[in-house]
Amino acid sequence: MFQGYYTLGSAMISQNRNLNVISNNMANSSTPGYKADKYISSTFRDEMLYRSGNKTPNRKTAIGGVTAIQATNARVTNYEQGGYDITEGKLDFALNGNGFFVIQTNNGTVYTRNGSFITDEQGYLTLPAVGRVMGTNGPIQLTTDNIVVNTDGTIWSDDDAQTYYGAIQLADFENYADMIKGDNGTFTAEGVAARQADATVNQGKLERSNISAMDEMTSMMSAQRSLQAAAQLIKIYDQLDAKTVQLGNT
Repeated sequence: MFQGYYTLGSAMISQNRNLNVISNNMANSSTPGYKADKYISSTFRDEMLYRSGNKTPNRKTAIGGVTAIQATNARVTNYEQGGYDITEGKLDFALNGNGFFVIQTNNGTVYTRNGSFITDEQGYLTLPAVGRVMGTNGPIQLTTDNIVVNTDGTIWSDDDAQTYYGAIQLADFENYADMIKGDNGTFTAEGVAARQADATVNQGKLERSNISAMDEMTSMMSAQRSLQAAAQLIKIYDQLDAKTVQLGNT
């Protein structure tokens, strides 16, 4: 009976973590370029049960397996590209293909697919609440937001002067599993060599998150049912324990 507590308790912990991942996905469903996470659980201490007869105790027959504990395995990020929203904003950019925008923060460099930029007080192209957008020659400083950006990321003023402001830097990685997800749809890749991205830049568009609200709602309801079922079974185990103690004292 005590084994049941471990099994059900670990299942409740696992489903609670799953709900946290799902809730975070749903909270970021409208964040441009956000990549959905999926919670992956595994089992720990799998055992095979055998049955032996009274006449031939040395002859065992396998009757099935049992799992002692459900454990956390990993949180996997889905890097599949999302669809596009046409905004016609001069400082809105979407990437088509593999790659990330490079953002300079106070704590180092991060990478993102979120191209919803603004200019800060010094005129630098910035991802709000994160940092400055890096160009091929450093942070990009603009004197106007009336710009034209080509698919290769080069930025020009949209006037007769045709002022050149630089080119948006893009980066990609051989193995996305080496990247660590942070806040605001950003990733860090410390100790991982970046390579040239093959993505193109599309001005006046934003990449939608690749989160399916319907799938997340379905997963949430399933996780909640599993959590409630495990909690109810633990109550039953507790009642059986109390009854056992009561009978043992009579």
